[in-house]
Amino acid sequence: MKTQHPTYNRGYVLFIALIAAMGGLMFGYDLGVITGVVPFISEQFSLTGLYKGFVVAVFELGCMAGALGSSKYADQLGRKKTLIITAFFLIITALGVAFAPTAEWLAFWRFLQGVCVGAASVLSPMYIAEVSPSAERGKYVSMNQLTIIVGVLSSTIVCWYYGEVLDMDETIAWRWMLGSALLPAVLFFFALFFIPETPRWLVGASRPEEAERVIARIGGSRESQKAELREIEESLTETKTEQGTYRNLFSPAVLPALLVGMGLAFFQQFCGVNNVTPYMQDIFMSANMELGEGLLNAVFVNIVFFFTTVLSLFLVDRVGRKRLMLIGLGVMTLLLLALVWAFSAEQVNGMVVLVLITAYIGTFGFTLGPVVWVLLSEIFPNYIRAKALSVSSFVLWLSCFIVVLISPLLLEASSAVNFIFFAFFTLLGFCFCFFFLPETKGKSLEEIESLWVKNTSKRNKNN
Repeated sequence: MKTQHPTYNRGYVLFIALIAAMGGLMFGYDLGVITGVVPFISEQFSLTGLYKGFVVAVFELGCMAGALGSSKYADQLGRKKTLIITAFFLIITALGVAFAPTAEWLAFWRFLQGVCVGAASVLSPMYIAEVSPSAERGKYVSMNQLTIIVGVLSSTIVCWYYGEVLDMDETIAWRWMLGSALLPAVLFFFALFFIPETPRWLVGASRPEEAERVIARIGGSRESQKAELREIEESLTETKTEQGTYRNLFSPAVLPALLVGMGLAFFQQFCGVNNVTPYMQDIFMSANMELGEGLLNAVFVNIVFFFTTVLSLFLVDRVGRKRLMLIGLGVMTLLLLALVWAFSAEQVNGMVVLVLITAYIGTFGFTLGPVVWVLLSEIFPNYIRAKALSVSSFVLWLSCFIVVLISPLLLEASSAVNFIFFAFFTLLGFCFCFFFLPETKGKSLEEIESLWVKNTSKRNKNN
């Protein structure tokens, strides 16, 4: 039975979702700030080639560890407490990167910062999905992607301010850029004390009375509240013999969802977005732009990124997840091929490159960016969601690490080679989603769980 929330408390859901989505803000801020930092640390620490890629990509290594390790604590301590611990260490690491004396120390602190961001990348969308009414879950989970872009945009503006407007000493400017993450980390930490634990975790922890209170606070008719609590209890009762171990991920009922989740994670990164964002200044300079001009253009690109992500809030529950994924992958493939053409010209036109990069990032903003996180937060069964989401996020961050690591080598080879490489994988992603991705729009988390079970039963009968 599909749970409805005809009169749910939108203000309260928005409030707690926004606080949880501050994990996305930190995700975007710590990921995006490196765009402005790279030219300065490359000069100060003489970073080139693969070593430069490693110092930048070590952040993604940390994200992999954080994504994989967070599920254990999310299941044992709860989503809320684990988020609070994560936010505390985001404060510590913001100070660490700002005062790093060498490239090695910077890499060390960026790794630890990545651990925190990787954990937040799992916890924030999972929390939001578990407290959101099913009819508008896509919109609320997409807010996490919106705050990621707010973080990216904010960090880009900060980088432009310290790197161009203030015209600071180059050995100091990048420290202020990295250290500016301290303020949002502190705000995130204290705000988390004002949100409840998720009802699905509370039921799993044998605390149904607390779960009922949270559901009542979220709202809806009395009948819908009772139906939702019963639906959660039935879902967890059916799997009570399963303890949500990593071995369960390979069971026939879970493996198809896991493979789809891992595929989505892989293709979200191998569309090349984190080839463009960290090395945007390198791309702009190869298109004959000055560093100051490139820093300002990065602000413009990320403003477009922000508004297209806002657009996703209105589309994801109307157009549907699968259709948006196909639109995004199709259009981005064409734009990447257009960038190959632009950089193959004898004289590269910087304005053409700026327009194509902006369109490419903008398309990602209302399609793959938010939609992949919506899908990863909702396609897995309740009892195994934390572990399945952490594994999929691990694949996402592993893919991101590889992309960030090899990007300097691809760009040094030629920008045309760089973009055709990612166009190939984006086209593969289109085919993957066309054939294997189900539509989840409008379905409750428990209905989606049943969908995988039904599909597995059909395959078994056919065999």
